[in-house]
Amino acid sequence: MERLKRNLVLAIALGVAVYLVLAVVSGFGSLSAALEDFDPALVPAILGLVLLSYAGRFFRWLYYLRILKVSVPLGVNGTIFASGLSMAISPGKLGEVLKSVFVRQASGAPVARTAPAVVAERATDGTGMVAWGFLGAFTLSLGPGTMVLFLVMAAVGIAVLRSKRLSVLAESVLLKVPLLNRLVPHLGDFHASSNDLLAARPLVVGTLISFLSWGLECLAVYLCSVGLDTGLPFLLVVFVFAVSSLVGVLSMLPGGIGAVEAGLTGQFVAIAGLSTGVAVALTLVIRLATLWFATLVGIIGLFAVRALLGNGSVTPKP
Repeated sequence: MERLKRNLVLAIALGVAVYLVLAVVSGFGSLSAALEDFDPALVPAILGLVLLSYAGRFFRWLYYLRILKVSVPLGVNGTIFASGLSMAISPGKLGEVLKSVFVRQASGAPVARTAPAVVAERATDGTGMVAWGFLGAFTLSLGPGTMVLFLVMAAVGIAVLRSKRLSVLAESVLLKVPLLNRLVPHLGDFHASSNDLLAARPLVVGTLISFLSWGLECLAVYLCSVGLDTGLPFLLVVFVFAVSSLVGVLSMLPGGIGAVEAGLTGQFVAIAGLSTGVAVALTLVIRLATLWFATLVGIIGLFAVRALLGNGSVTPKP
């Protein structure tokens, strides 16, 4: 909990600094005028689509745990998944390994066995978003070069995670490093689970679920642009959102803060032709509806799962 508080304070401080810079660059008057034009009647639809997107990703989480033969009561599992959203503000969202800690409390499954499910989530988030990026790039004749680069990076990352040779190499290196050598006994479980979850069939299924789930979030992001009456085509908004999200993950900044905002604002100006004030306003609305809403849902989920697991309502299985 203390780590979450530190991450949250850091993310908020970084966010305030980034948003202040964007406000100065765009001009407070232009930004304020653009935000005043936003149609608040769209807020329920936007947040509802984002929640449906999380529901789709929860289904993928259940699918991964089933592959790993880990059983957790559905209601508890739902709160565990929701709690992971509190780590949306962690670098690359990898702080979501917190879910594996809660799964261990609920089922007794070792963290090393279920942590690859979080890695598989990030991998298929990437492939799902790349698919949307390709769709936008081809439809709008923007050129697929950027998406090809992201796809190659995802493929290399998956190959590394599945490589037995690299697993053995990591084991030999960690054995020589004090404190980290305690991880060595768990590498076998981690590699085995990674192999199971990133095999061809789970990878295709995970990517398909990711594509559909991210499609709902892309629609929510598009409604953000509709709310500001930008007149932008759906697939153009999707392309900008996909590229910026992927850049944010690669930046390894908390929640991608700074990198995503720069990507969104820069592309909305350069590719979509929006004024700086409207581009910054759209960027802020998108981030409120995605990053910060996810963090809020995650914090609520975190309190819920801690209450469930802390009061003995769930007994870990041997």
